[in-house]
Amino acid sequence: ADGMTGERLTPPRFAAILACIAVAACSTPHPPAPDHSAERAADAAYFAADFNCTRATAGDIDLKLLNASSDRYLEKCIRLEVFTDGTSLYVDAKGMKPVKASSVGLYWQDDALARRLKLGPSFVVITGRLRDCAKHNAMTARAAALESAPGAVPAQPAIIGACKTSATAIFVSDAQVIPTAMD
Repeated sequence: ADGMTGERLTPPRFAAILACIAVAACSTPHPPAPDHSAERAADAAYFAADFNCTRATAGDIDLKLLNASSDRYLEKCIRLEVFTDGTSLYVDAKGMKPVKASSVGLYWQDDALARRLKLGPSFVVITGRLRDCAKHNAMTARAAALESAPGAVPAQPAIIGACKTSATAIFVSDAQVIPTAMD
């Protein structure tokens, strides 16, 4: 005997060593979950601006100007007098068929008014924010991804209203129907 008999690796001792290793592995600190509060705050501020335009903060433009240079008005509050069926904008009633006067979509804060306009198109003064739909849809997707559990497939973002089919949309926060002789 060489005096090392007490140091043999017996099955119980081996199990104890494995248990210590397992405990040590479990107690190592994990990196903290990433803090997305800044992104969430930026998303909230962006979406809060969807319907925060007022007549006092909006700049008056006409539909022809909007059609000619809509890039100048992106992310700005605008007010315009148009003929609308709740879905599309027209310069006047004559222009309704067959060609619509604008490719800008409409997303209404007040769904009831949009439904009413579909029943009988009217001249309306609308106030709203002109938004870039690609940006709005990307922000919507980012917000959905941030709300998904880590490692989960991100929730399908809810692409809303006119941004499903339009490049730009006016997020209408206020609309005043102009009475006509037919009303």
